[in-house]
Amino acid sequence: MKLTLHALMILASLGTSASAGVSVDVDQTLGSSNYRSTRGKISIVLTDSLYLAPYASTYRSDASSGSFNTFGLRGGYETGPFALGVEAGFQPKTNGYKKTFAGADATFSLTPGGSKRGRKMAGPSSEGSETFGAGLAGVDVGGAVRHTRHSDDLYASGPTGAGRRKAGMTRSSIYTVGQTDLSAFAGARFLITEISAEITKSVYDKTLDAATAREAQSLSLSGFSAFIQGFPETSFNAKLRWKTLPLVKPYVSYTHTKFKLGAADSDAYELGGTVGLQMLSVKASAQRYKQKGYADQNFFMLGAGLNF
Repeated sequence: MKLTLHALMILASLGTSASAGVSVDVDQTLGSSNYRSTRGKISIVLTDSLYLAPYASTYRSDASSGSFNTFGLRGGYETGPFALGVEAGFQPKTNGYKKTFAGADATFSLTPGGSKRGRKMAGPSSEGSETFGAGLAGVDVGGAVRHTRHSDDLYASGPTGAGRRKAGMTRSSIYTVGQTDLSAFAGARFLITEISAEITKSVYDKTLDAATAREAQSLSLSGFSAFIQGFPETSFNAKLRWKTLPLVKPYVSYTHTKFKLGAADSDAYELGGTVGLQMLSVKASAQRYKQKGYADQNFFMLGAGLNF
């Protein structure tokens, strides 16, 4: 994590002019089992190529063991067809569980659209509000790596199913496990349609089953707005976006995830859209999460962004 923070400082030193620009985004999600979450991000454009984006989130539900807060910082350097990003953050301890994380990613556009920073079609750089590229078609490809260090003071309350999700007895020593996520992603655009896909493989430095580990208490899946629980093994996301009207961009997203600790596979669906009003953008989505052994969950998200 120290290396990643150092890399963010190096990125900042690359900027030579104060080409200012700021965007602020806030999302609120409500759902099943009294689920509620809030995400906020401020993106500061330092130059035509460099930006910094601090962010924070919080969530809780009747099924969670408390309110889980996350704080992070992302820095990016984009020029021509290349986009490079680094990120680091942490989640303070809640009911015995905490984590830290750091990562990096790179995206290459096969149809460069100039040096102006803009949103990519896939990967971590796809979350901005602008469109990258020019002409009728474009292709983005890239990869990412992220390392997460989980720490837990508590055993799981049982060896399988819901018991892995709930807290049991206090451990005599803190349990830690490292998770490394390796991702590959690609996106393509033709006329009014964008299609993107991302696949992630997660590897761990310890055997989770042997440690009577609880599931990770806060997990964010690619292409899905709500937080869930679990240690993922592989995850695949596919997303379609359209520009049907000058101001409206609807999208549909599907994520399939395989988990560790004997948990059943999950399917996550999200249908939403964004309305752009120059400085202001408004977005909304409906989501459904299905995992065998648990009741299906429904979520609704409403958010807004301001660019100035």
